[in-house]
Amino acid sequence: MADLGKSFASLPIGQLICSPILAVAQGQAELCRVYLDYLFKLAFIEGDPDKGVNVVKFTLNRQIVDENGDSKIQPIQVEAPILSLVPVPAFTMDEATVRFTMEVKEVTSQKDINKSESSYGTGFSYWGYSANISGKVTASSENTRTSDQSAKYEIYARAAQQPAAEGMAKLTNVFASVIEPIEV
Repeated sequence: MADLGKSFASLPIGQLICSPILAVAQGQAELCRVYLDYLFKLAFIEGDPDKGVNVVKFTLNRQIVDENGDSKIQPIQVEAPILSLVPVPAFTMDEATVRFTMEVKEVTSQKDINKSESSYGTGFSYWGYSANISGKVTASSENTRTSDQSAKYEIYARAAQQPAAEGMAKLTNVFASVIEPIEV
């Protein structure tokens, strides 16, 4: 069993546990880079803040009721930043779990076989009579020893999409409000 302790002691446990966590951190940094690149391309003309903001321009016809109860249609100009309308892929590592399991199974097989054999024989002859006596003794023993050693390493990571932008919810409210007439 002392050799099994050496197997555990020689493992780079720090590396086995920390390397996946560092990889998750590097992955999160890459997710942030992708997010910012997409954000600038979506928000600004040619991705350059100095060139202006990408917007959707349109006219809404809004029904207006005056104090006499007469209604008329009035056009309303809307400029909505595209950034507030489109869900931006804001992924983040929601959870990173490193599971490390090590199971000892040393596969060693040792077989010892001991055999011994002894034989004895004697005979005599006397006045026409003869006799022979012989004997044989055999002993055998066998010992087998087997043990196993193996390791298991498991990593689990989860990514999740962030909720939709608040700007999109506000624009949806603007669209919904156009249905109701404005009283003047």
